[in-house]
Amino acid sequence: MLKKLLLMVIIFPATLFAAQKECPVKPSYNIAITKESVHIFNKKNDLMIKSNGEVVFNEKTVLPQPPLEKQTQKFQADLRQQLPKLEQEALSLLSEVKITFENAIKNKLGNDNELHRELNKLYKRLVKLLHKSITSESGNTQFYYQNFNNLKKDGEDIGTHIFYNVVGGSIINFDFFKNYGAIKQISKNEWKAQKPKLKAFDAHICSVITDIDGQYQQILTQLNQSTYK
Repeated sequence: MLKKLLLMVIIFPATLFAAQKECPVKPSYNIAITKESVHIFNKKNDLMIKSNGEVVFNEKTVLPQPPLEKQTQKFQADLRQQLPKLEQEALSLLSEVKITFENAIKNKLGNDNELHRELNKLYKRLVKLLHKSITSESGNTQFYYQNFNNLKKDGEDIGTHIFYNVVGGSIINFDFFKNYGAIKQISKNEWKAQKPKLKAFDAHICSVITDIDGQYQQILTQLNQSTYK
């Protein structure tokens, strides 16, 4: 069992998130989306855009002028579309990468049920990590900025934790080295093949977050100006 876990860390490192290049834009607010409203909040600001167009900023109802009203409605529509889509795209990519490695294992090492079980366990941990930052269900979406900003670090921690837990018990098992060459080749070939796709998705995530943050900052500036005139 320990040997298998070590192999999983090598062939499917928990770096789908960790491998991502840092996006210069880091959100600093949580987002809660329901059918009734879009709620963007942190300790400093609290913005709620209701589905009927009503805007509540820091617990005060605001009557936005037509340009700002248009902005808030577009922002609300974009969040409702972009965040659930981003979650589904990330889940699809995780699944696709897992299947790629499953096939590579089968081709190189045969049907090893235990090895595939460990791959599934690791995959589930990455899905759970993703859902700590963004999750959608029954028309409701939750986005947690601190967890989102820590995806890289947390992904690295998963891999490091598993590795150090198992390496001591595995390294003395010399059967590990019999498959090391094949495992190393799988890792090298498959991650090389996946790299362009992961890089493109990384850029896509950054683009979506940058667009969301840009709209939010513009709305926030205008709301602060109108509130404190």
